[in-house]
Amino acid sequence: MKLSVHKNFFGIRTQIKLADQIILGTIPIIVIFLLWIYMTIGETYEVVLPDGVFENWEQVAPPEGTRFNDRDKLTIEDAKLITLENENGEIEKFLEKNGERFPLKSLYPTEFNNGVRISLKAGRLVRREKIKPDMVDLEQDKTASNTPSSSLEGGDSETTQKNEVATPLEGGNVQASQDSTTESKVPDKEQDSKTSPVDSSLPTPAKSETEVTLKIVYQYEAIHTRKWSSTTVPSPGEVIHAFGSVWSERQLSRSMLYSFLRVGGGLLVAFLIAFPLALMMGTFSKFKSMFSPLMLFGGYLPAPALVPLFMVFFGINEKQKIMFLAFAFTIYLLPLFVKALEEIDNVYLQTGYTLGASRYDILNKVLLPIALPNMFDAIRIGFGVGWSYIMLAEMLDLGGFGLGTLIITSQRRSLIPDIYLVLITIVVLAFITDKIWDLVDRKIFPYRRQER
Repeated sequence: MKLSVHKNFFGIRTQIKLADQIILGTIPIIVIFLLWIYMTIGETYEVVLPDGVFENWEQVAPPEGTRFNDRDKLTIEDAKLITLENENGEIEKFLEKNGERFPLKSLYPTEFNNGVRISLKAGRLVRREKIKPDMVDLEQDKTASNTPSSSLEGGDSETTQKNEVATPLEGGNVQASQDSTTESKVPDKEQDSKTSPVDSSLPTPAKSETEVTLKIVYQYEAIHTRKWSSTTVPSPGEVIHAFGSVWSERQLSRSMLYSFLRVGGGLLVAFLIAFPLALMMGTFSKFKSMFSPLMLFGGYLPAPALVPLFMVFFGINEKQKIMFLAFAFTIYLLPLFVKALEEIDNVYLQTGYTLGASRYDILNKVLLPIALPNMFDAIRIGFGVGWSYIMLAEMLDLGGFGLGTLIITSQRRSLIPDIYLVLITIVVLAFITDKIWDLVDRKIFPYRRQER
């Protein structure tokens, strides 16, 4: 299939292939999405910290690559906080453990028991770094381990000297005392060599794990470096990440079903009211003169201001939501239905009267068949407009289900990504239903797609 997007781009009323329509339709969406990413992605920071206990990972250490949510906690024991001046002359907080200092950058630490608890930014654990003891420490450990043996030998020689000094005072043989001392000393050495736990030929044990500082490298995004504040516009990643909790914990699917049924029920009630009234106004001139002021008055009424009145008349249950949506649909559909009937050329009426048609035949076989396609378009567009009123209809049903309820509760809890996710859900749901309306239109009015 050859694409012809580049050919005759500014052609007036030219036919466009389906593939070209898809490409042209996705270009603005891709541009908006890329702009969204560019304006909501900040700089990436990496911090090196002592390893500790991560929230929800108390039993086992999280593997490398594990992602954490915003405000997850990392607890580091046997550590303390210090405040120092960094290279730029700014006051910065450091974490100190085992005599080593770790800059915390934009993380939020608090002292917790005998350690420090850090509130993490949304990010991931990149890797772990185990610091091995250097050779100097190993030599010190070796010397310290051999010290008891040396002191023991020193104790034996000192005892021998004492014996040598004591023997002449007692009048004994000095040589005999020396021999006896030497004979008594040799077995002691042999016993020491057999029972001493330290042997220079054996490998010296390294420091224990508690003495080795196990470091982690944590990577996160510095939200304050974004061009748009995260409290106003969240990033696409944050919106996608919020899908799991909104879908499972807040039951997004159930809210979609409730809102869809409410919009459909309101549209059905509005059609039962607007359609017969529009037939009377579009067919009989005196009926139009009678109801035109009310139709004009209803068109200028602000729908949001009517929510308290519908609550007074119908309460805050399902009846109130359906009736409010029905009223909003009615004031939107009625003028479009009447216009669809009035735009029919009088030539069709005169031809019908010439052929002997009655007023019922003119309405049933002339006006209605010609106006139905335009009426169907009005219903199709009106169904999409109904999604703009769903939040008003569900704004007080905080304990129930519905997309409007999700938006209101998310706004009160400052869950900005959830709001954007629900808005995208409404757009996607309205788009899918619009395509269903289009398929029904092709089945009912196939002649509208015929080439002229």
